[in-house]
Amino acid sequence: MSAEFASLQLTLVDRFVALGQGTHADGVQQLTNFQRRLGLGIPTEPPSDPAWIHVLDRIETCRSHDERVEAVMTEFEQLPPAVPQHIQQAWPTVGAFSIEVAGSTARTHFYSMDTDEESPLHPAKLEMRQRELLTVLSGVYADHPELTHVAGGSWLYATSAYSSLFPDIHVRNARVRRDRHTFRGMSHWGQFLDHRWSVRTDLADEFRQRVSDWDGGDPCPLFPINTLEVKSPIEAFDLRP
Repeated sequence: MSAEFASLQLTLVDRFVALGQGTHADGVQQLTNFQRRLGLGIPTEPPSDPAWIHVLDRIETCRSHDERVEAVMTEFEQLPPAVPQHIQQAWPTVGAFSIEVAGSTARTHFYSMDTDEESPLHPAKLEMRQRELLTVLSGVYADHPELTHVAGGSWLYATSAYSSLFPDIHVRNARVRRDRHTFRGMSHWGQFLDHRWSVRTDLADEFRQRVSDWDGGDPCPLFPINTLEVKSPIEAFDLRP
C-alpha cells in the first residue's frame, strides 16, 4: 500500500470526523481497508484483533492528516506482506477467482496475483479468466449442490472487460450499491488503483472533490465508479460436467 492510497482513504475519514460522525479510530475502522491491507485479521464490529486495536489507538493520538498517514505506513512497513483475504479465509480459488459460500449463494471474488506487466483483464487474458471462473464455480457446485445463486459486488462490474466474463443475464440486472457505510475491502477502493497498484490520479482527484462537498449522507456516491451488485440463478452459468 502506498502513502498516496492511505492518504486518499484518510481524506474520507477526516471528513467523517469533521461532520461529527465519530472519531478518527471509528472512521478508520468503518471506512478504510487498512485492516485487510495490513493483514491484521478479518474485520469485526467491534474490533477484536489486538494488533488492529493497537493501530486504531495509535491513529487516535495523531494530531494531523500527515501524522495519520505516517502512522499507517509505519505499521505497513513493519509487518510482513498481507495475506490476501481469499487465502486468509480459505475460499476455493482458481487463478484470480475465489468463491465464498454463504448459505445457498456462491459469492465470487476477484484478486489477481499475475506477475507480468499486463492488466489481469487484458484482452489476451479474458478467455483464461473466464475458464478460471467456470472451473472454480464448477468445483464449488459439485461440493455444494444446495447452491441456487451466484452473486458478487464490485466496481469491476461497471467495466466491459470484467462484465464480459459472466453470462449476460448475470450482469443485465445489476443494481448500484447504495446506503453502505462500511468500506473495508476493495469493492469500492479498488477503483483507485491500476494493475501496478499505482493511484489513478483522475479518479482520486474527483473523489477528493466529492468528499469535500459531502454532507454526511450516503457515502457510496462519493466514489466516481459505481459499485454494482449482481445476482443470478446458478443455472445461468451452465456448469454441467
